[in-house]
Amino acid sequence: MQISTIKIIKKKLGKKLSEQKLFQVFINKIEFDPSEFVVAIEEHELNDFQKKAIESATSILKENIVGDIKSFGGNLKKNEEKFKELEDKINEELKNEEYEDLKKDLKNFAKILREFIEKTCVAVIPIKEMPWVNVLFRTVPRIVFDKKVEILDNAIAYYGEIKCVISRPTIFGKMKDEKPLFAPIMGTIDLGGYKLDDSQKEPKSQIYTYIDAIINSFDSTLTKNHLAKYHEGYQRHGDPICDFLMKDSELMNSMERITSGIESNRLTSDIAIFSIAIPQKTDKTTLLLITDEGKDPNKYSRCFEALLRFSAESCNVPSQQPQTPGQVAQPSQGSVRTPGGQELKAWTAEELAEEAQKRMSSQPEMPAWSEEELAKFASERGTGLPEGMEVWTEEELQELAKKRQGGLDIPEWKVDESMKECVKCGYSLRPGWSRCPVCETPVGARPETAPEPETKPSEESLEEPPEEEKEKLSEDIEEEKDDQ
Repeated sequence: MQISTIKIIKKKLGKKLSEQKLFQVFINKIEFDPSEFVVAIEEHELNDFQKKAIESATSILKENIVGDIKSFGGNLKKNEEKFKELEDKINEELKNEEYEDLKKDLKNFAKILREFIEKTCVAVIPIKEMPWVNVLFRTVPRIVFDKKVEILDNAIAYYGEIKCVISRPTIFGKMKDEKPLFAPIMGTIDLGGYKLDDSQKEPKSQIYTYIDAIINSFDSTLTKNHLAKYHEGYQRHGDPICDFLMKDSELMNSMERITSGIESNRLTSDIAIFSIAIPQKTDKTTLLLITDEGKDPNKYSRCFEALLRFSAESCNVPSQQPQTPGQVAQPSQGSVRTPGGQELKAWTAEELAEEAQKRMSSQPEMPAWSEEELAKFASERGTGLPEGMEVWTEEELQELAKKRQGGLDIPEWKVDESMKECVKCGYSLRPGWSRCPVCETPVGARPETAPEPETKPSEESLEEPPEEEKEKLSEDIEEEKDDQ
């Protein structure tokens, strides 16, 4: 019972995958090019769906729009003969036996294509004070096959070309159960065989088929592998551009709010790509594009905000030229190479002055001090005292000391000038003494002839003083008693 159930599941799953693959084969053989039915508003008026989409896309930019908006919309009247040929091709292709299981689902495919064309529109919006000269908006209708053929018309895209060149193509996407991330495309972009004609002089962002190929590349397995490889193989770190962008929390928060194919349930895979930056070295620009598959009205402001932040930060990413393995970069003119092989740019005086001017112009306004104010600040800092702190004079400190002593005016100790000091040890000698009682130095001896004090008193020093000295000492003692 259990084994037979597994076989039935496998059979159904295999049939579903084969039908989806067969449907893709059918689409490729039809060779439907929607750009053949897109016309300017001057030639044909937009329908209600196109008007509402362009109005919602441009209303959030009204304050920054300068000039006229160029609007384009899909219209069957432009190329009726071409669409008639397309219908005949569809009917002829469905006669093949390989589409036997899909004929019921594809019999109304021409009607689906009509709806696809009517829900296609583009707007070229001239704006000011932005990283781009023009920002473009377009709807992104998709024809999908999931049990039946249907059209999804909720996806939109904002894109434009900024006037700086990043070193390599960079994508942004989401992975289930992981944080969103930027990742480098390590190689070429999978455009599904589309070849860009370099001879076209118009901006790459205004080539409808080229933008179509870029948006379709988001669902390419090769493109998704770049995101998975950087996440797993490189642990989401190592590319200077991606590391720089992922450090910007505001940019990351804005990009995370975008509704991808995972949240819209359009994709069954675990990876969804919805943004890309492509350097265009010949034009010295970088094309940036973001799609949003949300169904709420906020998708317009959400998608444009993400593009604006992505564009602004892309102009500030570190410059680094990618190298193929084994390639040794030659030092360019005006550069210096370290012993480790790192190339350092040598700046001229003019370039340094220009860079300094750029930084000064981008800095917020700072207060300016006059020379007198600077001198005042310097003198205050020189005192080592904070501004406003009270400072006492010497007289005020003496007065405070007296108050702390209880108001007593205690005179300072003064040396008795009538008593001499021993030239050897400094002991005070009373009048009439012939020797110092401490070091036995004779009174009146010179410092250089004074004998060294002995460790033990000599016998002479222990002898009693002469009678005259005894009398003098007793007289002094009596005088002190009388004074008391």
